Amino acid sequence: MASFASFGDVPVRARPRSEVLSELQYVTNKNILNKKCAPCDNLRSGYFLGDRLLAILREDRGAAGVGLAANQVGVDMSVCVINVVNPIILINPRIVEHSGSSFFQEACLSLPGDYIITERWTDIVVEDDHNNSLIFSFEKNALECVCVQHEIDHLNGITMLERAVDMEIFNG
Repeated sequence: MASFASFGDVPVRARPRSEVLSELQYVTNKNILNKKCAPCDNLRSGYFLGDRLLAILREDRGAAGVGLAANQVGVDMSVCVINVVNPIILINPRIVEHSGSSFFQEACLSLPGDYIITERWTDIVVEDDHNNSLIFSFEKNALECVCVQHEIDHLNGITMLERAVDMEIFNG
């Protein structure tokens, strides 16, 4: 079967949804998590991957995740999903405007059991390859606003550890 995407010499193959979900393992390897993802050069591939990431979030209810970036499951492609209010697929997303700041307690599927206090923007405008500008704000939904920033950070090789206001990690 052809390689779907890869990190170095480790291919991630396109497989049936049930097989992918049953073998799901979140990546904890810092060499992968701290690497900026390659751009997604095909919207169809981005949507396909986004649908798979949303399916992973829905099926993995024990983790209680509300967002997932492709590199968190070993795929080197700039695609992430957010599922707080409504499912959102972001392909090659970038924050183009931001303002305000606030503290927020974050967790991460790639760092299970850890919680960190971060400082995040309270208002952001995000553009990607298939949406017009999307506006997220603490006032409307703080969790969604932080989640979008958290997942875009993943795509840029940044984890919540780099956003911590101090290095105290709370284990849940």
